[in-house]
Amino acid sequence: MKYAVVDIGSNSVRLLITDGERSLLRRLEITRLSQGLNSSGVLCEEAMQRTRAAILSFDKIAKENKCDEFYAFATEAVRSAKNGSDFAGMLKKDGVDIDVIAGEVEAKIGFMGAYTSGRVALADIGGASTELAIGDDKGLIFGKSLKVGCVRLKESFGENVQKLREYCSEKVKEYGAAGIKFDKLYSIGGSASTLASVDAELEEYDEKTLHHRVLSAVRIENIVDMIHNTPMEKRHLIKGLEDGRKDIIVGSGILLLCIMEYLGVNEVINSETSNIEGYLKYRLAQK
Repeated sequence: MKYAVVDIGSNSVRLLITDGERSLLRRLEITRLSQGLNSSGVLCEEAMQRTRAAILSFDKIAKENKCDEFYAFATEAVRSAKNGSDFAGMLKKDGVDIDVIAGEVEAKIGFMGAYTSGRVALADIGGASTELAIGDDKGLIFGKSLKVGCVRLKESFGENVQKLREYCSEKVKEYGAAGIKFDKLYSIGGSASTLASVDAELEEYDEKTLHHRVLSAVRIENIVDMIHNTPMEKRHLIKGLEDGRKDIIVGSGILLLCIMEYLGVNEVINSETSNIEGYLKYRLAQK
């Protein structure tokens, strides 16, 4: 069997083609679906059309690769937008059914995709929401989604570091997970991967280098400071910093640091297996 899974995120759309064991092909397009959502409460037409084009392109790739099953799921931007159902309906007319998942499910599939062993915590920083999950080999012990993400932070605070720290430090307390014991903290998503990529000074994406790369809080702080102190027009010179994330990485880095401080940990492990792998496991378990 060959499966295609599309993750319709608030900042990017990702495609995974897999045989259930190995990744056969990956694609990513930054479409920023949640552009303006924080202030308007709706998905803007331009963002919907950018995202629609990426999804249809991935659907075509899946057909060309003769995938047996095609799954597409959407997260916070679609589930919270007043016109989210209109967007889903537009795609349905294109022949693509999307599953708009709840925040608790998003936390669960992120954990399922990244989990290896022991009792671990997982932070998934997205464009419009961030999930925190804690679990072990028996499954999820705790999972919660908050309406805070890198695009929302950028649109609310820009790169005002003081306001970002103050807001994120208070916001993460809403998880209510303090005191739940775990061994390690993992992070997934484009922001976490980007921080690891800048740490490794990668010229191009390398899954082996990034997967399970460990970053200390001090190192993340230094990366965030370095990017913040680099003018936007010169950030393309920073190795490992994807152009589509250069304006949101400061906020997401600060959010990750606040999560780490809240949980009382000094390092985080980046995982390149994430909710897209977890969603496939989740769907196959329902059969």
